[in-house]
Amino acid sequence: MELKAKIEELLEPLLGNGKYFVHDLQVGNSRVTTKVTVLLDSDTGITIGECAEISRRLGRQLEELNVIENAYTLEVSSPGVDFPLTQPRQYLRQIGRTLKVFLRDDSTRTGRLEAVGEASLSLLEESLRGKQKVLASEPTELFFKDIDHSQVLVSFK
Repeated sequence: MELKAKIEELLEPLLGNGKYFVHDLQVGNSRVTTKVTVLLDSDTGITIGECAEISRRLGRQLEELNVIENAYTLEVSSPGVDFPLTQPRQYLRQIGRTLKVFLRDDSTRTGRLEAVGEASLSLLEESLRGKQKVLASEPTELFFKDIDHSQVLVSFK
């Protein structure tokens, strides 16, 4: 079994019956060490303590089962605001924030996230009127199947 698949298998029972989900899992190899990076999230967020507990439990299993034979580092954390939104459930905590949505047809949409449904989201798109940003009066519905990923735009105003 491939290393990444084995780690995913070991992670599954540690995710609290769907409370947490894997945002990303990377396994990088060099001549000297293997680096395993796990990004976890949940619908309500995840604390550093929760990440640490899952890391300890996963690390213990990796050691007991000798999954990685050479030296390795294991990092378990949550994605920061700079990581793209790639899964529909990640959007729920972003309602009211400004997003840049990258569509699969290579176009983008920018606006305030108004609502998240099962198959789509509603975005009040921004446009420029002179030098001022103006929100549309009606939201645009974007279907998740058409979205590649989205980025939260942080405002320092």
